[in-house]
Amino acid sequence: MRIIVLLSILLLSLKCSAQNTAADNLMILELLQNQRYDEAAETLRKIYPEPISDSKILSRIGYSLRMAGKLSEAETYYLRILEQDPSEISSLFSMAGISQRKGNFVKAKEYYKLILASDSTNFSVYKQLSDMIESSEGLLYASAYLQKANSLNSSDGDIAYSYSKVLKDMKQFESAARVLNDAIKADSTNLILLRGKAELAYAMKDWNGVIDICSVIIRDGDRSPNIVKMLGEAYYSVGKYQQAIDILEGMEANDMKTESTLYFIAMSYKALNNYSKSVDYLNKTIKESISQNTAGYYAQIGDVLEKSQLTSKSLEAYQKSLFFENKPLTLYTIATIYDQKLKQPKTALSYYKRYINSKPPAEQKAYVEYSNYRVLQLSK
Repeated sequence: MRIIVLLSILLLSLKCSAQNTAADNLMILELLQNQRYDEAAETLRKIYPEPISDSKILSRIGYSLRMAGKLSEAETYYLRILEQDPSEISSLFSMAGISQRKGNFVKAKEYYKLILASDSTNFSVYKQLSDMIESSEGLLYASAYLQKANSLNSSDGDIAYSYSKVLKDMKQFESAARVLNDAIKADSTNLILLRGKAELAYAMKDWNGVIDICSVIIRDGDRSPNIVKMLGEAYYSVGKYQQAIDILEGMEANDMKTESTLYFIAMSYKALNNYSKSVDYLNKTIKESISQNTAGYYAQIGDVLEKSQLTSKSLEAYQKSLFFENKPLTLYTIATIYDQKLKQPKTALSYYKRYINSKPPAEQKAYVEYSNYRVLQLSK
């Protein structure tokens, strides 16, 4: 929206310029309208050779370069405007935006604060500051700017949602509800605000409220995992176990399962006395709660301990690795330790057999051949 407004201003200034010919105006207008910003900048620089002192022309060139992605070049034009007028708000906004795009949030904040020095009630600045700080530092650090922006425009949905989250996290539930309700009065179909109300009801354990709000959100087309998850948990919490199962198993079928959703399915089956299903889902919950990399981590610990000559401790780590995942190579490693280092042939034989039966991948052919050889030798 801001880009459209800026473009409109630029087009108007071009039409009003006495220095341009009609043909020049039409050419630049066409370039801007077709988003050929690089060409627009070059055309403007040809029409207006240096030295340029007119701030409107500097702004047009700066805008074209900025939209073309030539941020460093655009900066030079805006800085020339600010040398003439350090409080020129449009250029300060542009410099702040360029700094953000370049990841220099400290400099962007400085430019926004320069705007506030001359216009302390500029809602757009507070909104930009809160968005930037929320994304770069975290929501809590943006709270002061969110509060100010909300006080200036309580109907802005994005600000109301973010500010209500801050209040919710601070357990100020009544204030969070008031912020959301004020914004919803201006836009009752805003799904972001309704999501905020659902999250607030969930935090307050208002399960019937969660069911009502999430049902509306889903009806209107938002089936995001968090909304569906909250609805399923709410049904469980009010004792509607089959509804909870239907919803949460739907998440599982659509590859949206989490440790939490699997747990509530298990508990719902338990409440319905379907104990076999409950155990199945508790086992799934355990599996989901364990990182897929855990077996690998323990295997690495075993390798480090083995290299440190701590053989018994390395075996403990390798055994833990097998508990999480029965990897063929771990079985082979344990077999060789018992065979070559501990000289325990019976145990080594057992692990060589387990390794062969685990169907190792083709790239471990040499290990399989050696294991078959050792099985024959140790079986004598």
